[in-house]
Amino acid sequence: MRVLVTGASRGIGRAIALTLAGDHDVAVGYRTAADAAADVVDEVREQGSNTVAVGADVRDSAAVESMISEVVDEFGGLDAVVNNAGIVEPDLATDIDDDQWSRVLETNLTGAFYVTRAAIPHLEPDGDVVFVSSIGGTGGTVDASYAASKAALHGLTRSLAREYGDSGLQVNAVAPGPVDTEMNDTILEFLERVEFRGHGNLDTHLPEYACQPDAVAHTIAYLLENDYVQGEIVNVNGGMQFQ
Repeated sequence: MRVLVTGASRGIGRAIALTLAGDHDVAVGYRTAADAAADVVDEVREQGSNTVAVGADVRDSAAVESMISEVVDEFGGLDAVVNNAGIVEPDLATDIDDDQWSRVLETNLTGAFYVTRAAIPHLEPDGDVVFVSSIGGTGGTVDASYAASKAALHGLTRSLAREYGDSGLQVNAVAPGPVDTEMNDTILEFLERVEFRGHGNLDTHLPEYACQPDAVAHTIAYLLENDYVQGEIVNVNGGMQFQ
């Protein structure tokens, strides 16, 4: 399987690329962190996989089209896309300015759509699309821009699953809870700063509050290998939301 992972230079994206390496060819997508992406490429190559680093700002549809073409040329095709690229700029709703709102929505939602739209002609009839969402998309957070972008990904996931499922294309999402990454540190610092009332009650039903990126990556690997999961939002949150 030939897979593009966006936002793969660090954090969850890096873990996804390394988890898939060995069994799949992996294109390492990045925006600005070229050196970090090159390091991931070296690690993927050490596992025996074909790999390439491809840079693009996912908010730029033309750059995305070029990135997809580069991957297809390098690998001779494309079988799966993991839309992991995302940002967080936490703030209270009344403090979020127009540019801030646009950056988050355009990266997390519009960028994922651009990548998927450009990839679908290469993925059909039986490829895979996986969106990396968040517990914020189902349970909400005190960060309106991030939560809104992730909730919208759930709608996009199910819409595309219905639109393309008859052809064999599988579309799913993974919604992690807290993951031990730099992005999660940013979120926690914000929640503590604003003294979010519910933060102390948001807990897992496992010994760990946050999981490691590998836990998310293995869930994505499962979705890519299973040919009978469609339109699902798979929670990886340690039981934070079960009733």
